[in-house]
Amino acid sequence: MAILRRHSSIERVRSLSDDMLAEIILRLPVKAVARSRCVSKGWCATISDSYLRRRLPLQLSVVYFPDGGGKAPRFACADGGGQLEDLDLGFFPFLDGAVVCDACNGLLLFRTAGTARFYVVDPVTRRWAALPAPSRNARLSMLAFDPSAASPRGYHVINFTGRWRERGGEVEVFSSEAWAWTARDVEFGVPAGALSGSMHFHGGAVYALASDPECVVRMDVADPELTCTVAELPAEPTDGDGRLAHSGGRLHYVASAGAQLKVWVLDDSSPTLQWRLKHAVKLDAVAEEGCRGNEVRFLALHAEKDAAYMWSAWRLVEYDLTRKEITGAWVFGEGDKNRIVRTWLVPSSLYLSDCPLGDAHVQC
Repeated sequence: MAILRRHSSIERVRSLSDDMLAEIILRLPVKAVARSRCVSKGWCATISDSYLRRRLPLQLSVVYFPDGGGKAPRFACADGGGQLEDLDLGFFPFLDGAVVCDACNGLLLFRTAGTARFYVVDPVTRRWAALPAPSRNARLSMLAFDPSAASPRGYHVINFTGRWRERGGEVEVFSSEAWAWTARDVEFGVPAGALSGSMHFHGGAVYALASDPECVVRMDVADPELTCTVAELPAEPTDGDGRLAHSGGRLHYVASAGAQLKVWVLDDSSPTLQWRLKHAVKLDAVAEEGCRGNEVRFLALHAEKDAAYMWSAWRLVEYDLTRKEITGAWVFGEGDKNRIVRTWLVPSSLYLSDCPLGDAHVQC
């Protein structure tokens, strides 16, 4: 009887129209959608359809550290119930001996401690790739991947080797398309020591904050010469902990100034590249009721709407910058105190297609 009932359920699923099946899939959690490709050829075809993928929402994901010293970083995705659901990274066999050195749009960059061995890991699809070793040790490494691009072309790992000149230095770039590292001597346009390490990737370019002078350096990764351009930061004083982000396709600079969080947008329509103050938010308004004065840290901007994601009182909040109100909140669970270090929102369709990891290993 059990076999007959299961056969009957399968037949009912097969009889659904593509539109009905798409509506069901759109209501599933992202992990369930990714795994549903294995149900049948029909489900796989429906999930792979570009129309369905365009309708999928952005997926909020985080890298965090459990409270307490010496604990390895973890990865979590937001569910629909206001919880941040931890994902097990145990499928990655080198987890114990590796450290997360960067994360970008759903992918993690691991490096084996004390070596130049890098790994790119997709924690949702449970796939990972071991990269060939670069020719030099890196002083700073970053992962560059943009799934929202019209035609995603893989990812890059960018190593700043520390071989500096007065206003430039050596940069080694790994391309998942070429599956090789390439070294370039790059002119940054500012003293090499001015680069702060606060970097952001979008649309094929790396944006790096620099000091003395305070500016943002744009390095074109798609250009074989890694050409750099420089734009000054807003002249208004800040507390020095600025971040770069893109929203609506435009570059934003976010920094705290006293009791406020200020958001500037770069007007790139004019040749002078002017910054315009777009939002100013009182940080106390973001803190949980009854927790005034607690730390509030900016994490990310929404890619499409005027919303910021911030960490306050051991919870992640979505704050509408226009209406000046909290529109969403997520926690790890009662009593769990974890510190989020990176946040991003990526199209859920990233997890429905084969992310270009290259020579990937898979564990279901």
